[in-house]
Amino acid sequence: MTEQQQTPAEPPTPRQTYRLSIDGMSCGHCVSAVEKAVSTVPGVESVEVDLENNSAEVVGGLPHASIEAIKQAGYEARPIAEVPQSCPVSDPVESITQEVVEQDLADSYLLAVDDMTCASCVSAVERAIRTVAGVEAASVNLVEKRAQVVGGDPRAVVNAVIDQGYDARLIETSQANDNLLLQINSLPVDEQEAILKSVLDRLDPSAEYSQTADNWEVDTTVHPADLLIGLSEAGCQASLQERFTDPYAEEAASAAAEVRRSWQRALLAGMVGAGLMVAEMGGHTPALVSAGGQGFWLAIAMITLFVMGFSGGNYYRGAWKQAKHLSANMDSLVALGTGAAWLSSLAIVLLPDGSLLRGEKLYFDVSVLILAFLQFGHVLETRAKRTTSEAVGSLVGLAPKIASVVRQGKEVLLPVSLLQVGDKVRVRPGERIAIDGEVVDGQASLDESMLTGESMPVEKRTGDSVTGGTINRSGTLFFQVTRLGDETTLAHIIAMVRQAQMSKPPIGRLVDKISSVFVPIVILIALITFGVWHLVGLEPQMPYALTASIAILVIACPCALGLATPIAIMVGTSRAAQLNVLIRNSEGLQSASRLTHLVVDKTGTLTLGRPKVTALHTASGEAVNDLVYFAASVESVSSHPLAEAILDHAREHGVEPALVKDFRSLDGQGVEGRVDEHLVQLGGKQYLKALGIDPPEVLARQAEDEAALAGTPVWLMIDGELKGLIILKDPLRFDSEKAVDSLSKQGVKVVMCTGDNQATAQAVAQSLGIVDIHSEVLPSEKLEIVKALQQQGFRVGMVGDGVNDAPALAQADTGFAIGSGTDVAIHNADITLVGDSLINVSTAIALSSATLRNIKQNLFGAFIYNVIGIPLAAGVLYPLTGWLLPPMFASAAMALSSVTVVTNANRLRFFQPTQQEKKLSTTLKVNGMTCPHCVTNVTKALQAIQDVESADVSLDSAEAVVTGQADKSVLIAAVKSAGYEAE
Repeated sequence: MTEQQQTPAEPPTPRQTYRLSIDGMSCGHCVSAVEKAVSTVPGVESVEVDLENNSAEVVGGLPHASIEAIKQAGYEARPIAEVPQSCPVSDPVESITQEVVEQDLADSYLLAVDDMTCASCVSAVERAIRTVAGVEAASVNLVEKRAQVVGGDPRAVVNAVIDQGYDARLIETSQANDNLLLQINSLPVDEQEAILKSVLDRLDPSAEYSQTADNWEVDTTVHPADLLIGLSEAGCQASLQERFTDPYAEEAASAAAEVRRSWQRALLAGMVGAGLMVAEMGGHTPALVSAGGQGFWLAIAMITLFVMGFSGGNYYRGAWKQAKHLSANMDSLVALGTGAAWLSSLAIVLLPDGSLLRGEKLYFDVSVLILAFLQFGHVLETRAKRTTSEAVGSLVGLAPKIASVVRQGKEVLLPVSLLQVGDKVRVRPGERIAIDGEVVDGQASLDESMLTGESMPVEKRTGDSVTGGTINRSGTLFFQVTRLGDETTLAHIIAMVRQAQMSKPPIGRLVDKISSVFVPIVILIALITFGVWHLVGLEPQMPYALTASIAILVIACPCALGLATPIAIMVGTSRAAQLNVLIRNSEGLQSASRLTHLVVDKTGTLTLGRPKVTALHTASGEAVNDLVYFAASVESVSSHPLAEAILDHAREHGVEPALVKDFRSLDGQGVEGRVDEHLVQLGGKQYLKALGIDPPEVLARQAEDEAALAGTPVWLMIDGELKGLIILKDPLRFDSEKAVDSLSKQGVKVVMCTGDNQATAQAVAQSLGIVDIHSEVLPSEKLEIVKALQQQGFRVGMVGDGVNDAPALAQADTGFAIGSGTDVAIHNADITLVGDSLINVSTAIALSSATLRNIKQNLFGAFIYNVIGIPLAAGVLYPLTGWLLPPMFASAAMALSSVTVVTNANRLRFFQPTQQEKKLSTTLKVNGMTCPHCVTNVTKALQAIQDVESADVSLDSAEAVVTGQADKSVLIAAVKSAGYEAE
């Protein structure tokens, strides 16, 4: 071991025995090398290596240290499940209070942890991780068998989990490397090598290559596309093979293998158990005391012991591991139940005279039938759990695996994993965008519904960004790769969903506390039941006592309890992702279900966020175009939506903005700057008051009238003198009224918070049925509004999209970030809405409530099985019915409880959001367009119509698809006024 791999200041390790599985040994020399390596580990007293079973039994030392020594000797090693706890660390003083990993994804890493079977395993692994120095947070997922960790040395964390007795490994993220897998077609091997060597000598003399099967491994710094082009010019057709392994494909294969193993175990145990039961019931088995009876039943004991080892070995290994830890889980209950059944039966067979146990009831069939039911239940459970990952897997499937890269004027196909930043990629109609980038040439309409939920294609031109996974519906474009791997938008979406699935809500932590004491209590109940039946039960007491106690141990297995919360979280967050709602953590998922108030901005949330100039009023006879000139000039460097509206109006009227100097943006009030040596100030009513300017009565009345009609008045001052009034209107989103109504039905009161003037805010609120309004609010005051509502005892949600919203988002009980907003807003939010529709908030809250309701149903189902099943198994109804629950029926009930929980959770896959009103869409055939400039003219003409929400104009198809309530004749007239023909 190196110095970095050792844990500093480790206390002496107590003497312990553990077993390791070793790969790569082939002879006595290998055995000697492994024994020698392990003997050098501090604390190791002895080591015995078994070549036949490829294992080693070690006494003393730390398991992870022995594994490292074996690897240094050239062999692979891993712990066998019964590895005892060896880390000399104590349990945390207080219970875990923060399970959710809140830090950036870049600060966390994932471990794969095998052999976990229930909530007790999860708790043990979490405790082990948290004892490692530097670990800030850890969340372990039973369904995924993964742990997400923030802080600490990953190697030390892996070692701590291994020392706890679970096989663990770090899940490596894909890293770019210079190793290429090249396939050359239709040439003899000698010619392939000669051509490859000549090309590499020219491109990269330091490159190395070797042949593997039908491929060539090439280590080179040459761009992969240049290598293919060089080979093509040399007359050799070649292709590069994908070396990246899809983790979701691996998970699917692993789940399929697990299902096959469980089927094999279930079938063997079922056939042996059922055959033995039928034979006994049919009188085809000899009595124990008859001639040859004892030998027959000894043979049956050995057969059933073999079956128990094959079909239930995982349970017994898990139970032994827990016993070494002085703890217990569901494996302990299964092992105790089946083991007691088999051992008691063997005792009766060995001592048929009854000196040890009285009664002739043998439980060999029961011991294997219990395992058959459990393995069959595991098959159903695994299949259902695999379904929960399909949503994330489908997100991965959105990204293509091959991209057309243009290099040196030529086009070659490359695996996406080999792309580099700056590569130029070509996308044809019908193809998916391979990765995130920026358009450098061409024009196309992209279907971005996977990101925004909007089915309307979006026109992309030079300078526009494109996102991996979106579809090119028409046109050809070239884009330059800007982000790779984990930095892409799709990767961030997948990572956010994964993080939410790994997190644990408060209700889940409560379950962990219950699970930690549940198994010991069940064992105690089983012992008490055995004692009562043995002391006061019917003759013969021993069979009754065993039947009751075994049934209790089997029926009370807490696997359903452990699955109740994580399975619902996984399905709920996956379904949310499909509905354009990205849940950052399960804390937000739980808190969203209890919201009473939702604070929302007006612009861009309740309205379209695309305001238009509808009126201009001058103060003292100035020319209207002069008003537009100064307003557009000072707004030319602003990013506010109102600024864009003023600039659009200037362009439509042929007004060119001038250069602005000394520009300043006054938070929530307005902007100012110098244009042609004049101080130009533009802002709302608050800005006017701050400057001490009283508007003329006529303009003040016009401003009030327009505001009452939902217009936004903007005042223009030049050199400190009021010169005019600009009125802008931002149309309401078509679904805002539906969203507010839906939220109200969910018991959530919408609070509108806007910087707009009171009259405008009142007009918008009245049209939507919003009662609680805060107008003329500075961005910093949004935080105080959220706090004030919380101080009144309300649970407050906040919808935001900008930097100024970040404090309020962080303060809110649940923060909702508009997906089109800034990164800092998204970072501070619990839930990100893909798109800018408020209806997605209603969907998020409804799905949150459905998920929490599902978790409670799962927990109720898991507990009710035990509340009813344990007393039945104990025989409380025997005095009334004469019926005692057979252990095999108990195992069937236990397996059914897990299947019920998983099946109930999967109902969330069919969750449907609030039905949105279908948008009216009109398609026009437009004649006369010849260039992108024509497309721009037609688009502007259509979007200028009041009832038009969006207009998508395509040069290739010569069509315009318009969404909104406008009449078709009005649309045709607008196109004709722009100089084109439409029909």
